[in-house]
Amino acid sequence: MSWALVAVSVMLWTAIVSRWAALLDPHGERGAITAFVREARPLARAGGDLATHYRRGVERLAQYRSVLRVLAAVAPLLGLLGTVGGMVEMFGSLHGVKAGSEASVAGGISTALVTTQLGLIIGAPGLVASRLLERRELRLVAELDRARALLRREVRS
Repeated sequence: MSWALVAVSVMLWTAIVSRWAALLDPHGERGAITAFVREARPLARAGGDLATHYRRGVERLAQYRSVLRVLAAVAPLLGLLGTVGGMVEMFGSLHGVKAGSEASVAGGISTALVTTQLGLIIGAPGLVASRLLERRELRLVAELDRARALLRREVRS
């Protein structure tokens, strides 16, 4: 089960880094707000609908949000599943063993709990990072909304 946790960890942190990079500089050359203004200005001057373009800008900012949420939630569950599987395997191997093998039971439980620990180590920081990025996204959506309002006023005048 630890291979699945490694895969979830790699996917989670790849998505976090990608999302962080996209939200880091929204006003830069390739930033979401710069792109919105650059593409929306001619559209607004031509009398086009900014609503569709605005929604695309919001979607661009929200990229990977749901993926982060799912991966951060799945990691602890995979850890728990690994623990349950390890416990089942350990108790299955005790079937023909004599009484008094507490040391082997303790060792088996310890080994089985490692996957829960890994799941929490992966999931908890992922959840925090996801929430921080979500807050940044919400601030940028408000900024995008202000940019849309400014474009409307610019076209009217």
